[in-house]
Amino acid sequence: MRIRLILLFHIVLAICVAPAFAQGGAETGTKTFFIPGHPARTNDPVRIRVMDGEAELKSDGRQLPNGGAYAWEAAFNGGDDWMADLSFAIKNVSPKKITCITIFSTVVEAPFWQNESQPKLPILSFAQNRVGKRPEHALHTDDRILPPDTDAPFELAQGEEFTMPVEDPKDYLALKARIENKLSISNVTAMVGGIMSVFFEDGTRWISISRSYSRPAEQPGTWTTISYEEWAGQPKNSVQ
Repeated sequence: MRIRLILLFHIVLAICVAPAFAQGGAETGTKTFFIPGHPARTNDPVRIRVMDGEAELKSDGRQLPNGGAYAWEAAFNGGDDWMADLSFAIKNVSPKKITCITIFSTVVEAPFWQNESQPKLPILSFAQNRVGKRPEHALHTDDRILPPDTDAPFELAQGEEFTMPVEDPKDYLALKARIENKLSISNVTAMVGGIMSVFFEDGTRWISISRSYSRPAEQPGTWTTISYEEWAGQPKNSVQ
């Protein structure tokens, strides 16, 4: 599962962050968090706030030059364990109850996307977290069947908010060790995050990277993309 996610993030970075807007170099102690494709769209089921401890990080929502896409980026001061302080405050703004959320982020040495002439840097590692249990259908991948999730049941009703660390706290030391096998943690200043899968009480799914809703297809592990209107059970002319 982790190997497949690493391949996914190489694709995400290649598509989303080059070319991008140029800025000056990061100052000592400055860290950067970047979310491709943010801010949220009207039909997205969640709204997120990026938190650094108790402080909400803000972005100016600048537009990227490559095709008019938007991205969220914030620079802030942090120590060596800055990644352990990052979290998403996730609010359910959909009409359905959320039963599982997964988030994935990649860690790179520096925000190379800020300068078109700078080569892409290798991914040092990735962070992930999950609350709730994925539906059985989502446990089928390629030729494997993953064991059932052992997490506690989770429900997030419409209008409710839940805060998730970017990395599962119990796995942070392992993340730090993977990074330091390649580079001193004090030299790591950037993270690309916000790739999110949301599962609902009816078994449907939303993925942030494609902004797509889907329902289980007949073959285990496969999904059929559906429109927001079909997912929400609304006629098209009723969507505002």
